[in-house]
Amino acid sequence: MSLVDSLKRPEYTGQNRCLPCTVVNSVIVLVVALALGIFSPFVGLVVLVGGALAVYLRGYVVPGTPEFAPQLVAAVGLSHVFGHDDEGELRESESLTADVNPEVMLSTLLDAGVLYEEEDGLYLADHVREDWEETMATLRKADDEELADTVSTAVPFDAEVSPQFDGIGIDGPDMSVWMSRAQAIADVATIFALSEQGVPASIRLAATEPMRMFVEVCPDCGGPVEETTVRNCCGGTAGLYDSPEHAVLACSECDAVVYELDE
Repeated sequence: MSLVDSLKRPEYTGQNRCLPCTVVNSVIVLVVALALGIFSPFVGLVVLVGGALAVYLRGYVVPGTPEFAPQLVAAVGLSHVFGHDDEGELRESESLTADVNPEVMLSTLLDAGVLYEEEDGLYLADHVREDWEETMATLRKADDEELADTVSTAVPFDAEVSPQFDGIGIDGPDMSVWMSRAQAIADVATIFALSEQGVPASIRLAATEPMRMFVEVCPDCGGPVEETTVRNCCGGTAGLYDSPEHAVLACSECDAVVYELDE
C-alpha cells in the first residue's frame, strides 16, 4: 500500500463526502495558511498544500468536524447549498416500490428461471446476469437526460422523469422518488432483463431493489462491487443514510452505493 493510499479515508470521501465538512475545513486551512504566510510564505504554502491534500484524501482535517460542521452551516443559513431541503434535511436515495407479496415475487422469479436456489442461498441465473450487465454497460454511457428518458420508458406507469441532484427524479401517480445514478441504471436494467424473461410488470418493479443484491459490477462506472461498511459524516450525507454506519454493497472504485444491506 502506498503512502497516499494509507492516508485515504473512503468512508468520508467520494459518494460519502460531507460537503459542509469539506467546505468548513477548506476555509480553516486557507485562513491558517494565510496567517502563517504573513510570517513565512514558505510555511504558509506548505500548510495550504498539505491541508488541501488532507481534505481531498481524508474528507476533513480538524478533529470533530462531523459534529460541528453541519450545525455551523445550518446556523449561517447555507444548508440548502449542500443538498439540504428547506427543513435542513438531506436528500436520500429511494427505491421504486410496488405492493407485491415478497413470497409471490420470489416464487415468480424462481419459476421464470431468473433465480435458482442452492443449499447455501439464492443465485442469479447466468443468462439473466449476462443480459442485465450488458444493459447496464449500455446505460452507463448515457448522459443524464438520456438516462432519464430511458427510465421514463422503463417504468410501467406514467411519470415525469428528469435529472435531479446528480441522480434521477421520478414523479408518478403513486410515488415520487429520487434515485442515485448507479441505482437508476441497475433498476432500469432489471426491468428490461426481467421483461425478457416474461416476468409481469408489477413483479419487475418490486424486484428492482432486491435484484441489486446480486450486482457484481458497478452500474455507473463498471468497477467491482463489494460488501463494505461506510460511516457517513454528520449523521447522513447526500447519499442513502440516516445513521452513522451501514453495511452496503458499493463500488470499490467510485464509491457508488448500490444496495444497503439489512441490519
